[in-house]
Amino acid sequence: MKNIYITVIVILSAITSIKAQNITMELIDPQPFLQGSDTGDMEFGDLDGDGDMDLIITGSGNMSDGTVHTARTTLYLNDGTGNFVAVTDNTIENIRLSKIGLGDIDDDTDLDLLISGFTHGGTPLTKLYTNNGTGEFTEIADSSFQDIDNGYFNFGDLDNDGDLDIIFSGGHNGINDVVKYSNDGTGNFSLDSTIGVTNVSGVLDLSDLDGDNDLDLLVSGEDTSGNISTRLYLNNGTGNFSMVPDAGFNNISFGDIATGDTDLDGDLDVVITGGNEEGQIVTELYINEGDNSFNQLTEAPFLGLGFDGETSLNDFDNDGDLDLFAIGSANGGLPNIFSHIYENLGNNIFILSSEFTGGYLSTHAAADVDGDNLLDVVIGGTTTASPVRVSFMYKNVSEVLGVNSPYLDQNVSLYPNPSNGTFTLKFRQAYQSDLQIYNFIGQLVSRRILYPKKANTIQLDLPNGVYLALIDTGEKRITKKIIIQN
Repeated sequence: MKNIYITVIVILSAITSIKAQNITMELIDPQPFLQGSDTGDMEFGDLDGDGDMDLIITGSGNMSDGTVHTARTTLYLNDGTGNFVAVTDNTIENIRLSKIGLGDIDDDTDLDLLISGFTHGGTPLTKLYTNNGTGEFTEIADSSFQDIDNGYFNFGDLDNDGDLDIIFSGGHNGINDVVKYSNDGTGNFSLDSTIGVTNVSGVLDLSDLDGDNDLDLLVSGEDTSGNISTRLYLNNGTGNFSMVPDAGFNNISFGDIATGDTDLDGDLDVVITGGNEEGQIVTELYINEGDNSFNQLTEAPFLGLGFDGETSLNDFDNDGDLDLFAIGSANGGLPNIFSHIYENLGNNIFILSSEFTGGYLSTHAAADVDGDNLLDVVIGGTTTASPVRVSFMYKNVSEVLGVNSPYLDQNVSLYPNPSNGTFTLKFRQAYQSDLQIYNFIGQLVSRRILYPKKANTIQLDLPNGVYLALIDTGEKRITKKIIIQN
């Protein structure tokens, strides 16, 4: 039988910006009361070993009894359906201007706790707690972290010996520096001051950025002279680091770092937020070139949110790629505070998909709190909601079409590619589909329905360039990069 080709008349729609409806967050009603987290931190983790995500929050703000605390730490246990109950008898130090870390330091299969920040009276402290497996934490009184002042830190196996070490950035014996504490495997840590990272402090990330199966270090902050700096250090596999002289990052400070494979090419890309050397608040995505160099994706449509906020990469719509979350202040500060989720359509094309209560001096965490296999979000800080200094939880109610199907992708062809604007989209089976064409700054430039035929001819009257075709069959979504060359 001959294939029947149908030519579809194209109606172009030049849109400067578009919100997708695929990722949707709704404020949980009734809202669980969660303490304020202004200048604080929050982390999800299964703290009591029952298989669901519990929550720990630090910071200042409103409490459930109506009082306002300038420093507080609260542990909340999840009943498995997203209902959280505060543990009233926990002995974890109350702190603000803080950082939380969860990791199994003693190899007993539960999550232990490290906190660093300031008390109500302004005393800096860093404390380590072990978990008994049910969410009860006991301070290690003689830990070696007492001389760390308000340190930013991460857990990671830096020397490839199978246990979690800790790397700190912050005040250490009166000097702002980056130091490593090596774990002996049982939760005892010793200082290693010869790791090769000097003259810099700030937020940091531990990820394998060069693909050699050890954790490298990225630091965004300031050097000892107060100059803004972003530096990449490669790990030699034993926990000693060497700086890459020109990795391609702009100098950014007072923000956050997130890493993940945003373009699905097998290496880790980087998002950095904060303030740059020109005094602008930025959110920047850097593509890993695979040779220890990174190139900024300047076409990314992200609003600059940082300085006092956070960012993370999460798959909110279960389509197999990483979407971007950012919370914080835009240029000008209050009241320009936002929470944004940018959906990754594939090939690093992002569109603003969901926005909700913003936050200043803010923090966030993402996890599936109710067991529906969708990532939910909790945010905190000084917000635009009421009361302004509590934390707010949002449920992910996205209409998920499912992960990109390899079978479907293999049975859809789009050709010729490149072309002069005329393409044939051919299915091995007949699908009625929604076809959306995006340019590489996330603008929707063409959209039409493909009727249930095995082949459709598409004429795109667009300038030369690279575009993304998103094909939504109602059950699956796939993306294909197309090139127009006249």
